[in-house]
Amino acid sequence: MPRPAIGRGCSASADSMDLTAVKALLYCALGLFVLVAWARERRKRTLNGEPENFWPGTTYAPTGAYFVAAAGAILITIAEAAVEKRAGLTELQDHLPAIFIFQLLGASVVEEMLFRGFVAPGELVGRKLLALMIVGSLVFALIHNFDLSEPEGRVNALFAFITSLWLYVVRFNPLNPDRSLLPCFMAHTVRNLAVFGIKGAQGFISW
Repeated sequence: MPRPAIGRGCSASADSMDLTAVKALLYCALGLFVLVAWARERRKRTLNGEPENFWPGTTYAPTGAYFVAAAGAILITIAEAAVEKRAGLTELQDHLPAIFIFQLLGASVVEEMLFRGFVAPGELVGRKLLALMIVGSLVFALIHNFDLSEPEGRVNALFAFITSLWLYVVRFNPLNPDRSLLPCFMAHTVRNLAVFGIKGAQGFISW
């Protein structure tokens, strides 16, 4: 009897891995589609001087905006890792398959297009912008489905909220006067790659 049970467990595990791989690749493909479509509209606007059409934030930003965006994302990730270590949560992390990196890359585009793009018009200012940043960041943290009954889940949700606030700042700050989404794409990508890199260094990536 133990052998069939092990077999079923291995089969279920393999099916789960296959589903994870398919989901990761589909998410990456969606992100690539969105990025290409966005870049084509940005190029068209640059050549023809057309107003913003379907895709938001189809403009450029000064070089400084990218450095500040990336630096903030890295600092947030380092702070999260430090808090987890201080609280003794590092060893409680889940292992991730290496292919999950494709889902992280796709998410860095799709989530930015939604949260910092479609629901965050570039002309927002003042209290409306502040309200959007807070509510949008709460939703952003909640959709990642962290287990809020566990300390690790609460820490992860808190830093997802902080990350989202930072990404709103990346778009709505004086270094990005034309409200380009490109620094947001880059900052979110840097954040996700940094998380993946730290998890890999800690031995929580399955290759």
